[in-house]
Amino acid sequence: MRRYTVILSPDPDLGGFTVLCPAMPGAVAEAETREDALAAMASVMAAWIDVAGDDGYGPLLETPEIVARKIASVIDDRSASGWDLAVETTTLAPTVSAAA
Repeated sequence: MRRYTVILSPDPDLGGFTVLCPAMPGAVAEAETREDALAAMASVMAAWIDVAGDDGYGPLLETPEIVARKIASVIDDRSASGWDLAVETTTLAPTVSAAA
């Protein structure tokens, strides 16, 4: 299964993590722990791919520019909130449903 870059952004005020996938615009997940956030994001990614496929499109071609722009956007948002600029990237594969 294809893996995609995701960006994890910790919330220093409320705790937890927000996760975004640059190749899947609008795909966002949140959870209290890093592990739960990544698991939630894998499910969101699978749903995003299903819906996009039904509409005749798929994830964006993942390029360094697309990933860098999304990281810059997240860092800008963190800065505007007065937070530190620390984010993490990793790769993640969408969850394969039991029906697949």
